[in-house]
Amino acid sequence: MGDCQAQELPETNIVHVIDGGSLLYRIPWIKEKNSHCIFFTTDKQSAMKNSKVWNIQKTQQVLGEEVCHQLPFVHAITGCDTTSRLHGIDSRRSFLMESMGKDDVCKAGEEALVNLYGGMPLEGLDILRWRKFTTKTMALNRSSIVQVQTLPPTSDAAKFHSMRVYLQCQYWRGKTAEEMDPLQWGWTLKNEKLFPIEMTKQPAPEFLLKIIHCNCKTDCDNRRCSCRKNGIPCSSGCGECRGINCSNSKLELEELDVEENEDT
Repeated sequence: MGDCQAQELPETNIVHVIDGGSLLYRIPWIKEKNSHCIFFTTDKQSAMKNSKVWNIQKTQQVLGEEVCHQLPFVHAITGCDTTSRLHGIDSRRSFLMESMGKDDVCKAGEEALVNLYGGMPLEGLDILRWRKFTTKTMALNRSSIVQVQTLPPTSDAAKFHSMRVYLQCQYWRGKTAEEMDPLQWGWTLKNEKLFPIEMTKQPAPEFLLKIIHCNCKTDCDNRRCSCRKNGIPCSSGCGECRGINCSNSKLELEELDVEENEDT
């Protein structure tokens, strides 16, 4: 729970200092009502003289039970510490239901993501991703490229993201790792540490990936590398590195992720 401090006050008041912004999303939807007043504030510096303070009871009344009930899902799917972050995206009751199957979770997650990215009903993420890619391509000049991180995730990547979102929502509701194994819900184990499964399929059609390749003479470690510039690992179609002996190969990137997580 982070570094906590207790401060002596009259018996009716308790101040609890905790490092965890997720509480603001979790407290309002707790169903149990009591007579205690709960306030939430942040220690972040603000240009305003007075810090923002939220009265949780009043927040519940203003938002209503339905919105409060969906707050954990909204927080988790748009990116919290234990799921993934969606670029540019800063809903659904089903993610708070117990005993949902993976297929239902993935279907509900994809529908929610299509909606968040401004897609049409029943469109699907892969079609939406392609449509947004072609729209952006037509709007750019010849010297510019589409920043792939601005596109919606693939359906395959969203599947694992949705699993992690569902898992986190269930943990917030009181489930434990013994009851719901993270390795069954979008996580994998490397060097005795959990890592999110990014995807199991290619991020684009094979013919398009063959078009994007590099002929770097160096280590593919800068934006002059066509593959790195387009946000994809080097592959066997690259002229020099062949997707093996460079800093932008899939193996190198995975090892870098492991090292970064060991340092944190």
